[in-house]
Parts: sequence; structure tokens; C-alpha cells
Amino acid sequence: MTAIAELTGAHAAAAGHVLACSEFVATSIERDATLLADLLASGGLDAGRGERGAACWPAGVAPDLAAEEPAFQSWLRRWRRREMVRIAWRELAGSADLATTLEDLSAFADDAIAFAYEHAWRTTTARFGTPRMPDGAPMPMVVVGMGKLGGRELNYSSDIDLVFLFPGYGDTDHAAPVSHDEFFIRLGQALVRLLSAPTVDGFVFRVDMRLRPFGDSGPLACGFSAFEDYLAQHGRDWERYAWVKARAITATAAYADLYRDAVRPFVFRRYLDFGVFESLREMKALIEKQVARREMADHVKLGPGGIREVEFIVQAFQLIRGGQDRRLQTARLLEVLPLLARRRLLSEAAVAELDAAYRYLRTLENRLQMIRDAQTHQLPTDEATRERLASAMHEPSWDTLRATLDAHRERVQAHFRALVFRPVEETEGDGAAAERVAVVGSRAPVAAANDAGTDPTATDAAGTATPGRATRGALASLPWWEEGLGVESLRE
Repeated sequence: MTAIAELTGAHAAAAGHVLACSEFVATSIERDATLLADLLASGGLDAGRGERGAACWPAGVAPDLAAEEPAFQSWLRRWRRREMVRIAWRELAGSADLATTLEDLSAFADDAIAFAYEHAWRTTTARFGTPRMPDGAPMPMVVVGMGKLGGRELNYSSDIDLVFLFPGYGDTDHAAPVSHDEFFIRLGQALVRLLSAPTVDGFVFRVDMRLRPFGDSGPLACGFSAFEDYLAQHGRDWERYAWVKARAITATAAYADLYRDAVRPFVFRRYLDFGVFESLREMKALIEKQVARREMADHVKLGPGGIREVEFIVQAFQLIRGGQDRRLQTARLLEVLPLLARRRLLSEAAVAELDAAYRYLRTLENRLQMIRDAQTHQLPTDEATRERLASAMHEPSWDTLRATLDAHRERVQAHFRALVFRPVEETEGDGAAAERVAVVGSRAPVAAANDAGTDPTATDAAGTATPGRATRGALASLPWWEEGLGVESLRE
């Protein structure tokens, strides 16, 4: 075992700060006698993540995909602990910036899903046979990552939102065949169990499947044709918002055609969709209603000026303008934000403030969760944890941290409140009327508002309207609403 006291150089210099900021890292090193030595030997604390996270494999050994389920689950969970220690150490030691941390967390989730999928495929095909494409090739299941996982911006202690899809219907090639529907449901159940079932070693990820068609009442896995029919007949605006961040993690080639033919046209409309403006107004009003609650005041994600409000601003522009500008169709928020200034949808000053606030809020979110590897967004109330978090954020005291945080949140809240969805008629080349979004700091929309004789800095009544009865009934009582619009976000 490599004791903390035996560390040298940069590792020794960083160890005191890292262990003081993260109880999780300290207890993990104490619990696993070989963890720190293995990370040092593999270079995991010094370099980038590497191929499939091999630097963090227990004993440096790849997983045995033929192992029994309990043994494979144990390997996944021990690997997960090492990955999370490596990521937290590098973040807290200053070796990794926010973008690297978010990418590493998302890459680990991708690899964990891929390994679990491979094991689940072996066991499920051994029992039920193999589903086949028309040309005889094995038919894969597309695992779609949603929310922050889809955007490759996963936070430190996060659940993962998944949707399972498969290309076609038929029966497996087995002496006692089962339908493709049953096969892929069984495959999905095995995959979820490998990742989320609690064992003595913990779990890998909490898995949420409620963003699938029809939510909890729908089948766990859905065929492509049924999924296309669902989007066409039942898809709602909040689902368009959710699918902005969708990304295939497995079977990406199989998903490409579905995305082109069904998902992209559903999410990003080529024409200006008047209906989505009302939905965005109502979503915004629901956010404003929720953040006014007293218990939300210290919530980094859902509280006033929190992460959710930045996400809403960006994704609203993606829904409205993404159909006309494919550059806005990326799932990564930090890539979309600067594009909003270039497209003159937001001012450069507004984008700079939102970018700085988002980076600060996401860093705070990660370091808050790194303390105990807990899925929390609530600022601590006890002095010891406050001091620990302030140290992790390199702030001299809790009071200075709060001052910095409050300044960022006030700027985010100002931009969110100024976001107004309303029709503004303009004379286009073809003489058609267009819907615009008026945002404080934006250029063309503010000019349009001034032309209409309105105050661009005032929140329009349409922007804060009480949600309609249908929306209140369909959204406000749903479990995803309490968790945010992010897509931890848009759930049914």
C-alpha cells in the first residue's frame, strides 16, 4: 500500500488539499489498500483518461465479460470508485479544468454503459437467441443518453437518463424464439440491473428510464417504427426540449438514420413553430413559480439564477432557431452559448455573463458533490462543510463564496427574467410575419421590440403569464418538474 505520507512531488503537495476537500476520496483510499498505488502506477492522476478508462481498471485487468453477474457487477463498482477518485483528485488538485472533468465523467458513463451492454448481450443471447437484421447481421439495441450525459456534460454524482430503441421487429434465432420486443426488454433490464442494482460495493449509476415513449407506462425498449409513430402522434414540446440533448451511446450507425429521418425533424423545425412559443412561455412561468419557493433559495441547480435557468435560455434558442441553423443543433451547452452571440441572438456581454456563471455553478455543483459523492445541489448549512466547500472553490471564506455565487446568480436571473417569447411582426423578404424572441442584451430582437414601441428591458406579460390549465395539469404535477427542466429535467 502507498501511504499518503509516502507521496512525493506534486502529489504530496496536492494531497492535503484534496483530502481536506473530499471525504469521499479519503475514505476510498482508506477502504481500498491498492487504489492509490494503482492510480500512481498507471499514471491515472497525471494524464488524461485514456482508452476505455484502463488506468482505473482494478489491478489493471480488463473486465471478464463471461463472468457471472455478481462478479461482473463487483468489477464495475470497484472500477467506478477508482474513476471517481481519479476525477475528483485531478479536479481538486487543479490538474483538470471544468471541461475536462465533465468530459471524463461522461466518457466513464459511456464506457460503463458499453461494458454493461456487452455483458448483458452475452447473457441475453445465450438464453433467448440473437435478433437479426434482414441481412442476417445481429440487431443491436441503441442506448440513447439524454440530458447532461447526452451533452457530454455529466456532473459528478449524477443519475443517467437513458432511452432504449431497436431497429425492427421479428423473432430471435433460437429453438424457442422470442419476439424482438421481449428480447430487447430483457436486454434492457439486464443492462439497468448491472449499472444500478445496489450491492456491497455500491452502484455504478442510478438509471432513469422515464424519458422513453409513454414514460413509466411504456415498454422499456421501443422499436424504431413505433418510436417514429410516437413522435409524430404524441410527441410534445417538452419532449422536443428533452431530445435536444439526445446522443446515441451504442449502435451509433443504426441511430444515424433514425436521427436524420425522425429525431432531428421532430426537435428542430425548419419553419418557425408558433406553438412552441406558448409552451416555452408556460415552462418559463412554471420555473419562476418554483424558484419563488423558500426551500429553493440555496439550490444550486433549481434555485433562482441556478443551472436550470441557463439551460433553459440556451435550449429555448435551440428549439426556436435550430431548424434554420444547424450549428445550434449540438447537444453541448458550452458550444452553443458562443454561437448565440455570433448569430446575434444574444449580446456578447450577455453570453460572457452566462458562460462565466454556468462554469462557476457547474464547478460548485461538482465540488459540492465531491465532498461525499452525494447527489446534492443544496448548499450546506453546517460550518464544517461550508469551510470545506469554500476551500474546494479556492475562496478565503464562506462569505466570499456566497458573495461570488450570489453575483453570478443575480446576473443569470436578470437574463432569465428578460427572456420574453412573443410575436413581433417584421417585414421579411417574402413579406411573412416571423416570431422573434426578445432578450435583454440581444441585438436584432431588442431592435424589433423598440420598433414595436415596447421597453426591451421589461418583462413582457407573455413572459410571466400564469401557465394554462392544460399545462399545469400536464407538467406541474409530474415528477420531473421537481427535479428541474434540465433534463434531470423533462420527465413524465
